[in-house]
Amino acid sequence: MGHVEGVVTISVAEVDPVLLTTRREALEEPYRTMIGHMRHEIAHMLWWRLSLREDFLDAFRNMFGDERVDYVVALQYHYENGPPPNWRQHYLTSYASTHPHEDWAETVAHLLHLTDIADSFVATGLSSPQIPHAGWDPYSEPDAERLIQIAAALTVGINHVNRSMGLSDLYPFVLSDHARYKLAFVHNWLRRGAQGL
Repeated sequence: MGHVEGVVTISVAEVDPVLLTTRREALEEPYRTMIGHMRHEIAHMLWWRLSLREDFLDAFRNMFGDERVDYVVALQYHYENGPPPNWRQHYLTSYASTHPHEDWAETVAHLLHLTDIADSFVATGLSSPQIPHAGWDPYSEPDAERLIQIAAALTVGINHVNRSMGLSDLYPFVLSDHARYKLAFVHNWLRRGAQGL
């Protein structure tokens, strides 16, 4: 899978459990899934679209860093040395610490994960005191902090259900304050882009 100038290529081979396991181990990404990878690559395409706006790049660089840093060098450094020791305080995944482009892509993918988890929860008729009202639509939620808070609370409950069956957490990620700021930034820019604002 990958993205180049607005075109996302999807590899259906990634549904093969042997290939998926091999890549998870080789890349040290224990939670890698096809849909997660697809969301990550779509995020690169969304960045490319937003980067065409005059007002986006400065805001992006203030939040994620300068994407003009040599990508190949940054990736090589990451695979040779691993993430910085304090990566959990600033990034959602260790891979996000590689380069500003990867931080953006991982953050967008996680916003899509969280939104879809909340949407699936509501769509199946489950209830929770965190859900604001009947008919609440996570994809239409204008308040980024509200969406993130609700979705994060739902993942805690779902993780407990999985644990009761001896399964791994569905969403085993910790949302640091800095990660929440990035998620809110992405939410707001994706809404602005979609609404042409």
